[in-house]
Amino acid sequence: MISRVAESAFWLARYLERVEDLARILYVNVNFVLDVNLDGVPRWWPLVLAVGAEKEFRANTTRANRDDGETVQQFLCWDREHPGSIASSLDRARENARTIRETISLEMWETLNGLLLWFNSAEGRRLYQRERYEFYQYLRDQCVLFQGFALETMLQSEGYHFMRLGTSLERAAQIARILDVKYHALGPTGRSIEWPREIAQWQAILRSCSAIEPYFKVAQGELSGQRVAEFLLFEKEFPHSVTRALDQAQKFLNLVRPRGKAVKNERSVTALNDLRDQLDAMSMDEMMRRGLHKTLLWIIASVEDVCSAVQQDYFLAPPQVRRHRTAPWRKLTRTA
Repeated sequence: MISRVAESAFWLARYLERVEDLARILYVNVNFVLDVNLDGVPRWWPLVLAVGAEKEFRANTTRANRDDGETVQQFLCWDREHPGSIASSLDRARENARTIRETISLEMWETLNGLLLWFNSAEGRRLYQRERYEFYQYLRDQCVLFQGFALETMLQSEGYHFMRLGTSLERAAQIARILDVKYHALGPTGRSIEWPREIAQWQAILRSCSAIEPYFKVAQGELSGQRVAEFLLFEKEFPHSVTRALDQAQKFLNLVRPRGKAVKNERSVTALNDLRDQLDAMSMDEMMRRGLHKTLLWIIASVEDVCSAVQQDYFLAPPQVRRHRTAPWRKLTRTA
């Protein structure tokens, strides 16, 4: 497979994973701010911080509007100047899909193309204005439908493997960002007794990861910040945990590696294995002592490094040094 096709498959999957994750976060937060009383606590601004869009958002809003729900949703959903918005991600996903139309299936193309047409239509805008929950739910469901069609209708060859690699790496970083929403909203975790609003925030985090039912099946009724973080970081049986996503990334990275000859560039394999080994060596107690926020930033930065290494090893992209880690979506954006 030529590198252009592999790169487009990789980024197509990453962009759609962003759309799905952001739609779930927004859907949950719309409900959360109505159901939970958090006087004096920012409700929407933490989402902007979590997706690394603080600079762009500050440049286009006044201080008074930074925690306004409509302003934040407009920015994260429709602002095409922001590369991490739903609108920008859908545009780039569709363009990457168009360039590899011969690689993906007809059902995948029709689902993605139809989703973008609907999103840009008057019908999509009306649903956004009238039924915000249904709007975000439809976005999420169509992304999941695309993934289902990929599993059932696409050749399980290199193109599919690069897509799954992109999905897995993007998912690992997104779960870490979603977990970090709680830090930006309420501050550090680690008290022996958590406040009721913290418990409510942890429940919202679980719902943002489609994890509320799987979590309680494992936790047997216990709900604490440390237990939620442990589940979303380490639960190998849950598709939306960091560990499971990284395991899948290792699997698909091994499948796309050249066979039968020496591999010259192994930066991506080394970076991913190092991240996985370090995560395995950490206990949850150690993470809490170190600071969950600090650990999550390290995970996000490490996944960025893996993605950069994949670019260098397989897509012939020039090396890029990424030292500042607060805006990962802005830095890891490819325009097809």
